[in-house]
Amino acid sequence: MTREARLSARETIRSALGGAMRLGFDRETMERSIRFTLTVMAPIVVTLVTGPENWLVYAMVSAIVAFAGDAGGPPLARFGWMAIGPLALSAGLALGALAAGHLGFVFALSMGAGLAYGLVETAHPHLLLATRFFAFGVVLAGLVSAPVPVDYLAVLVMLVISWLISLAGDLHDGQWHPLSVPPAASIGLSLKGPAGPRIAFAIAVMLSIGAALLAAQLLGSLRPSWTCLTVLLVMRSEVVSSLRLAVERVIGTLGGVVVAVLIADLGNHRLTLFAMALAAFVRWPAQQFHNALGVFCLTLFVLLMVEIVSPDRQTTALLLHERLTDTVIGAIAAGLGLLAFNRLQRWIGPIAQRSRPPRQEA
Repeated sequence: MTREARLSARETIRSALGGAMRLGFDRETMERSIRFTLTVMAPIVVTLVTGPENWLVYAMVSAIVAFAGDAGGPPLARFGWMAIGPLALSAGLALGALAAGHLGFVFALSMGAGLAYGLVETAHPHLLLATRFFAFGVVLAGLVSAPVPVDYLAVLVMLVISWLISLAGDLHDGQWHPLSVPPAASIGLSLKGPAGPRIAFAIAVMLSIGAALLAAQLLGSLRPSWTCLTVLLVMRSEVVSSLRLAVERVIGTLGGVVVAVLIADLGNHRLTLFAMALAAFVRWPAQQFHNALGVFCLTLFVLLMVEIVSPDRQTTALLLHERLTDTVIGAIAAGLGLLAFNRLQRWIGPIAQRSRPPRQEA
């Protein structure tokens, strides 16, 4: 290779790397990364004083969901949007706890939440957040661990902490970030498209959740809530996008499990905390670069948190490996649901068309 060619190649690589860095580490993404890291590491810091507690799981889910619901805007409006996810989670936890011990009721509630998610999948983003984590809460409380009062308190406290961290970031910038979602009044008007495909997709999601939970139960899964969440995170009415998300989620989860197992084998508490903070910090730039990398970072963070709260290393190892199994189950169930979606559209579409009232001529 000539000197000119080498220089040209170096410039090309430097340009590409510079573009990737601008894509992954612009100011907005950096601020988002700092806020996310502070939000999800706050309950971890508390456990350094109190010791690992079961409420950490509920606090962490609340932190992540509140962060996801942050739509900017004035303080009170911002708190309202951020509260939607944790409130839906708490409602799911409460109903799941009431149904605990009655497998049929838990399945019915979870599948009903899946039906609701399918109906609003193309609607307001906070409706998706609420239906997803309502279903997650039902399965978490009904099939994994029923919450106690301190767990609900942890959800509320983390909502407030997440809100305060969000406000602190805006105060540092000297102005409130503008509201980034449609007005609340538009939620009921945000359902778009014909009813037939929405109904078909909702039924497909419902069946997928039922199939995923049944498979997880038959395999003796300790945390079938992961299978339910996988279905809700990857299923889209746009089939190609849904299949791509399913594959990327499995790949990212596999990478997260492998690295989490390696870190767990070292048994170094400081390394675990450092890896958690690093995974949280790079989660959003990684997500911006490729969805599978974002899934990898979040999976690693969650699994290291599971390691902290697990009672022994045997349970930790089982849960680390089970995360991948449950994700694959959820991805397969989502794929089967998409096949059902195509068939249901052919059946429900004509029925919905015939039931539509005739248009009045002007």
